[in-house]
Amino acid sequence: MTTSAGEVAEAGGAAPTRRAPIPTVKVQARGEEFRIVQLQGQLFVCTKQNGSCCCGWEEKGRLPFEPDALWGQEWERRKIRNRFHLSFTGCLGPCAAGNNALMQIHGRSIWLKDLNDPALVPQVFDYVQAMLDAGSVLPPPEALKDHVYERYVAPPNADFVPFAEEASATSGSDGLERLDPVCLMDVDPATTRHKIEFEGRTIAFCAPSCKKLFLADPQAYLAA
Repeated sequence: MTTSAGEVAEAGGAAPTRRAPIPTVKVQARGEEFRIVQLQGQLFVCTKQNGSCCCGWEEKGRLPFEPDALWGQEWERRKIRNRFHLSFTGCLGPCAAGNNALMQIHGRSIWLKDLNDPALVPQVFDYVQAMLDAGSVLPPPEALKDHVYERYVAPPNADFVPFAEEASATSGSDGLERLDPVCLMDVDPATTRHKIEFEGRTIAFCAPSCKKLFLADPQAYLAA
């Protein structure tokens, strides 16, 4: 059974418009070749639940939090998963400055400290969104100036040199031909049992759960 964009809209989700291609890179692992989405950035949030020794520990004077509720829900709300990833980690190192987070975006490392106010979470993502929209690194906004610091030694002045051959999505494509748009796994449309016809092309999923999430809100999982 196939599903059209109109059927998705009738089910409560608006039919998305065609968007910019998703850049991908080919990688080999275990003797197979896969396509991996190339992101513009990623946020690593230090959490007690993942083994940190200070971040999230109320008894040590840090803001306690459930990662998925405080950070995960805001990330999902922004619908930027195909451009910017969120990971929860153990100790990032500078415990005295916790709660800590490390942002990697447009090739730049941005360290965030003393994230002990829930109001800072949307402000961090506002900063992320501004840089995604600008396509470049921006100075921190006023609300985050006291929460940004330099942990790494500045790199030598040199042009970016990739360590592997790059391969981008072809013109006219959104890059989803072999990618599950929810979990971003490489999926073969010819063999998977979970797929739909959507806006004139086949979208394949690795599992029914990914298909269900996509149909509930297609715009959250297509390229921005």
